[in-house]
Amino acid sequence: MSPNPENTLKRSSAQVCVIGAGIIGSWAALHLAEAGARVTLIEQFPLPHTRGSSHGLSRAFRFLGELELGRLDYSLDRWLALQQAIGEPLFVKTGLLNFGPPGDPELERFMNVLLDADRPVQWLENEKIAKRYPMLHYSEGWGAAFDPNGGILIAHRCLNAVQSRFVELGGKIVFGCVESLTELQSFDRTVVCAGPWTSRLVPGLKAHLSTLLTPVTYWHDPSGSYSASSGFPIIFNARLTDIYGIPACEYPGMMKMLYHGGPESDPDRRDSVSSEPYVDKVKRYVREHLPLLDHEQPAIRETCMYTMMSDGSPVIDRLDDNTAVGCGFSGSGFKHSPATGLMLAALALGQDEAIPDGFRADRYALDRLQPGMTP
Repeated sequence: MSPNPENTLKRSSAQVCVIGAGIIGSWAALHLAEAGARVTLIEQFPLPHTRGSSHGLSRAFRFLGELELGRLDYSLDRWLALQQAIGEPLFVKTGLLNFGPPGDPELERFMNVLLDADRPVQWLENEKIAKRYPMLHYSEGWGAAFDPNGGILIAHRCLNAVQSRFVELGGKIVFGCVESLTELQSFDRTVVCAGPWTSRLVPGLKAHLSTLLTPVTYWHDPSGSYSASSGFPIIFNARLTDIYGIPACEYPGMMKMLYHGGPESDPDRRDSVSSEPYVDKVKRYVREHLPLLDHEQPAIRETCMYTMMSDGSPVIDRLDDNTAVGCGFSGSGFKHSPATGLMLAALALGQDEAIPDGFRADRYALDRLQPGMTP
């Protein structure tokens, strides 16, 4: 992938509507605008807002944990190219620790993906972790794979940069709630990126989608040991404990800890749902493994929405000749969003050949959920 990847779509004058101005919809809209399409990006809430899945200050970017690297390589190239264009940091490299027991077959599988691609990755025994990161405490039964290329995407800045570039290219952002796809017949093509609200527009996906209220907590770091600036990495333990952490880089002196899941919640009634049991699990994790943090209570609490797919992989596919949908990213969509946006734009314009083979579009096909499925 080149350091300044360009849109590979053929020029199009199609009039396209993209529903949902989160990070997925915004990247799809930008790709379409780069191809010359006349694009309207519709968002139901005034921007910026905190009701969906793309708000906040940070997202983890990790190579370790993926079976193919093509979508991630393309996405990081696009993030870095956009960072250079705006002159502000969008990506902060910190490295990432992915914890597991020695000989863990899943971690070995993921490490081999990187090794086969000549990417740096290292297994750290418990003793080495304790020496390198004395502010961590894990029992002897735990080691970790270290990916030095992991890092943090500055989420709110990323979203704003994509939308600003989209508007610069002539795209329009309008505010309104789309109740049915039949409202959009004046457009040539439609892309649905409605996150937790997707099944209301595409009822055929309702049985395969669920929405979770995810607790996001920040913990005081009085020692200053857990900051990105001091070299502390992302700690990833979501596969085995549903918990991961991002070093302090947003709120001064506060490490971000997240539960990778949460209670099921209607996105329009999320404020009535309690995530307290999940916050308690994070609290116990902090107390046990990050002893220098102030672990009595989180200093700041926020929430995010996960839109979960029944088999864990998103749908990135065409509903019909004129409609594409991207949904069910299960908490892992932000880092892939430049590649996902390209896929959705190509599908909407009928330019499937523009999707690189390495993106493995077959993994995200709609009919894998139910052969012959129609929305």
